[in-house]
This record gives sequence, structure tokens and C-alpha cells, in this order.
Amino acid sequence: MKKGFTVVELIVSFSLVMVIAIFLFQIVIGIKNLYTNSGLKTELLNKQSLISYEINKKFIEKDINQVLKCGSYCLDFVYSDGSKDQLRLDYDNKTFQFGSYTTKLPGDSYFKDVNISAKFAGTFSDYTNNAMILVNIPIYNDNFENQNFGLTAIYQYNTNENDIYLADFSADDSKT
Repeated sequence: MKKGFTVVELIVSFSLVMVIAIFLFQIVIGIKNLYTNSGLKTELLNKQSLISYEINKKFIEKDINQVLKCGSYCLDFVYSDGSKDQLRLDYDNKTFQFGSYTTKLPGDSYFKDVNISAKFAGTFSDYTNNAMILVNIPIYNDNFENQNFGLTAIYQYNTNENDIYLADFSADDSKT
């Protein structure tokens, strides 16, 4: 009587080992993708928070008098004390700038169409805020389908005290 493995037993054993190896390999790849996406999502949420903080800090501290176009995807927020902060988005390099704060979007992230508009709430007394500026900056990443990591900042003002003109936030006509 011979002792050892037959060819069929070896093939079956090898096949089982390969199935287990492929299954484990898929688990490792899945965990790696989960780790990478979690880090990217955390970075996007941190950027969202920092950008929102920078804009809202200035909107709370200062009174906006005017909003002027300063170039392609660029606006100047002029305050009542004469100072100004520039909001500039560089779509090609994926950078955001507001005042002295500048940040770059991570990975495959990108800006979508920014909307800056004024909404009027009707006529109230001369002493109440009856209008607001909405700054909506959508930020997306292809790894997270339909998830907006952008922000909306709001500045309330009184149209009886401020005559805020909102410029169009888009590319210059000469560059389009």
C-alpha cells in the first residue's frame, strides 16, 4: 500500500487554498478602500469646517458694504471699516482663498457652480435686518457620489443701512 496524495487530492487542496486566498485578498482590498475613503472624507469635512469658519468669522465681525468682482471666479467683500477680503476659487488648481486663508482640495475633489446671491425678506422697520447674502460653495468628490462637502455662509444686513451690490461670481466674459 502506497502512502501519499493523489493528483486529485492535490488539485482539490490547491483549489481550496486559492479560493481562501482570493477571499482574504478581497477583504484586505475592501478594508484598504474603507480606510482610504474614511481619511478622505475626514479631510473633506475638515476643509468644509475650516472654510466655513473663516467666512463666518469675518461675516460676524464686520459689516459688509459692497461685493465687487475682482477677476475670474473672484469677489471682494468690502467692509464698512474700509478693509476687504477676497474670495477666490481656482477651479484648475482646486484652491480656495478667503482673505489670508488658503487651502487646496484633496484628491479628486472639485468645486461645482458657486452661487452668491441676495435674498430680501420684504420691508420691516428701519432697525431690522431685512436681507441676507447667501454664499454657497459646493465641493464634491467622485469617491462619494452625490455628497456635497461644501458650505453655505449667510450674512444678514439691513437694506436701509447698506446698499450692497452683488457681483456675478463666474469667469470673466473675455475668458469664456
